[in-house]
Amino acid sequence: MRNSFLWGLAALLALLVGQVTAVVPPEKIKEKSAILEELSVKEKKILKELEELSQKINKKQKEIDLLEDQIAERDLIIFNLSQKIKEREAKIKELEKLFRERLKVLATMGKVGWLNLLFAPSDISSFLRKQEYINLVLLHDKELASQLKEEKAKLEREKKIVLTEKARLEELRQRFQEEKQVLERLKQEKKALLEEVRRNKRLYAETLKMLKAAYAAIAQMAEELQKTRQELESTKTQIEEIKKEKSPEESLIPEIKKSPSLLEVKGLLPPPVPGTVIKTYGTEIDPITGEKKFNKGITIAAPAGTPVKTPYAGKILKISYIQGQGIVIFIDHGYYFLSVIGGLGNVSKSLGDMVSTGEVIGEVGEVPFGKPHVYYELRYKGKPLNPLDWLDINQLKFRP
Repeated sequence: MRNSFLWGLAALLALLVGQVTAVVPPEKIKEKSAILEELSVKEKKILKELEELSQKINKKQKEIDLLEDQIAERDLIIFNLSQKIKEREAKIKELEKLFRERLKVLATMGKVGWLNLLFAPSDISSFLRKQEYINLVLLHDKELASQLKEEKAKLEREKKIVLTEKARLEELRQRFQEEKQVLERLKQEKKALLEEVRRNKRLYAETLKMLKAAYAAIAQMAEELQKTRQELESTKTQIEEIKKEKSPEESLIPEIKKSPSLLEVKGLLPPPVPGTVIKTYGTEIDPITGEKKFNKGITIAAPAGTPVKTPYAGKILKISYIQGQGIVIFIDHGYYFLSVIGGLGNVSKSLGDMVSTGEVIGEVGEVPFGKPHVYYELRYKGKPLNPLDWLDINQLKFRP
């Protein structure tokens, strides 16, 4: 009984020390806050660029509207010129018809007139005056027709100039419309980028909020553990002496002592849940920020409600709830080995319960975002070990 008490006291002290040293420094919160601030600056920059693009699009639309008005003016001029050309053509045709009729009259009158002149020579002066008058009329008609043709040609030249100007304006309008389309596509791309930045900003804000809450809980826990450690400091010398006098095996809890040391079953432990390992032990690079961070354990994706089992026999020393991590269970396996299992939605065991290898201790819980998962960490004397070196990896899947 005395040995069990001393062993439990020593194990609890090691757990307390491990918990205190596991508190993540607040610099991580500062880093996430800096990233959030950077995203806010980027959001403001994109909003400013969107405003500038909107102004450019409005300006380009005004230029297009002005060209539309100029093209409409050219269409009206072309219409008026076409009407005048038609009027000149109608007058020319009318003069040509009148000219032909007068030629016929002149030809007829000429034949009759010469005959009359043979029989009445006194009328020669009258005949010649009529002949001269008709010639003057024909000459006037000819000059008028020539003038109308020149006016028609001039109008057609003016129409051609206006048509050329209209074509130039239409080409300019087409170019402006293409430039406007480019600006609108760029605006849509900026909108999509803005949405992505805002989505990442919301994600980091939520993550930062959860981190702050988790760090506050951990800090409070560390403070409580530090107080407890200080209370146990007075017995530390005695515990060290007992540890020197007796081997770890002799100081184990009787129920755990029946099981072999984890060293004897390394690589054969069943994982807490069957699933896909989505985060491994060690240093990794954040895909969004590019920051390096160290994972003390592994994360296994599993559907909510999946039974969670203990990898090895032991005693439940602590059950805590941490925001963002769900329920976390600490299991002492003896020989200074400790398992930390997080991500549970509910537990089926109580503090101080003895559990055997593979025994169900709870279920996988829901998460606010991302896939439901279980976090598993294995410690020896307070220091984290790579769980994949101890678990039976044949029961796990890995992402390609």
